[in-house]
Amino acid sequence: MANGSAELVGNKAEPRRNIVILTSHVFLRGYRKASIHFIASRWAEQGHNVHFLTIGHSWLTLLKDRPRFRALSRDQGNRFQPIRANLNAGAYLPPLHAFSSNNRFLNAANAALFSLYGGYLPSFARRAIVNADLVLIESGSALAFFRHVKRLNSKARTLYFCRDLLKSIGAAPALQNIQATEIGRFDAVCVPSQRLGALLPPGGHVKVIPQGVDAALFDREQPSPYQPSSRNAVSIGNMLFDQVSIAAMAAAASDVNFHVFGATWSGWAPPNIIIYGERDFESIVPYLQHADFGIAAYRLKVDEVYLAESSLKLAQYSYCGLPILLPDLVPFARANAISYRLDGETAWREKIDAALTMQRSPTFRDGIMTWDEVAKQTLAVAFETP
Repeated sequence: MANGSAELVGNKAEPRRNIVILTSHVFLRGYRKASIHFIASRWAEQGHNVHFLTIGHSWLTLLKDRPRFRALSRDQGNRFQPIRANLNAGAYLPPLHAFSSNNRFLNAANAALFSLYGGYLPSFARRAIVNADLVLIESGSALAFFRHVKRLNSKARTLYFCRDLLKSIGAAPALQNIQATEIGRFDAVCVPSQRLGALLPPGGHVKVIPQGVDAALFDREQPSPYQPSSRNAVSIGNMLFDQVSIAAMAAAASDVNFHVFGATWSGWAPPNIIIYGERDFESIVPYLQHADFGIAAYRLKVDEVYLAESSLKLAQYSYCGLPILLPDLVPFARANAISYRLDGETAWREKIDAALTMQRSPTFRDGIMTWDEVAKQTLAVAFETP
């Protein structure tokens, strides 16, 4: 094993691992947290040495998200920056990068572009990978670097951290091809949903570990951000966001405020819809704790129902004891679910009233894992002997 693997974590007979994470997510204050952020933080807290490497950004990012590029360039551009004990984050920022597109002409060239892009990493990233015991590659653009990682360090364990069906997130055909041809070469494939695992290409060593919640953060009592006596619904995340359904809810219930975090809103929004954009996760928690109900407004298809099992917000809403409005296509079995028709719903007011009057219950959170438990299980899976 690589450097540091002989050390013990705490007082336990568990080796300290050097872990590198390749992901398109950024580890920056003010940006949303996904499951990979919680996993990385818990591994660091458990005593492992974690390097969080952001890929999928370049000077092109200036055209799409100038503040994000500037923050990455200033704090983590082509170098690692300490975030906290045992956790460093850095960003590979070349002049250009390969990216997924709906343009069929660009997709025709993407195989070569992703091969070129994924065949090189700067020295700060290479050093971390060469010394790694485990390299985690998240679904998406990070797949382009898998072969390069194997060349740099053939002894490191590799974990495919698959959170989404690639075609659901619009990943380029080139990335879908890499997933199909290389999935069997990963030591393990970690998914949060049995349904998602069944939809992956054959040959992978698939293990199902559900999403978790930050129990310590949610259990901390915080003041309500809402006006006294007001009624409030909250929506978080941008995955397959269904603006039409949120707008219909708001029109049917002018006495309810709808707080939308993470998603982009197109066009005019009625006054009872408040759009926040991306926010630091910790700042959103009070909105969940004190909401009357949560909304999982997915515009999804039949082969995307795995989101019911892999949705981070469904676990967070449930942990907070919230009723949840969600499409009837989502097979969500907890008692706090209130389903609506994905197309042609006419009883919005009745659905909202059912959510407003549903009694909160701690049983809604039964069986939800903490991120500490998820992180330990994920690491165990990565080093499991076949």
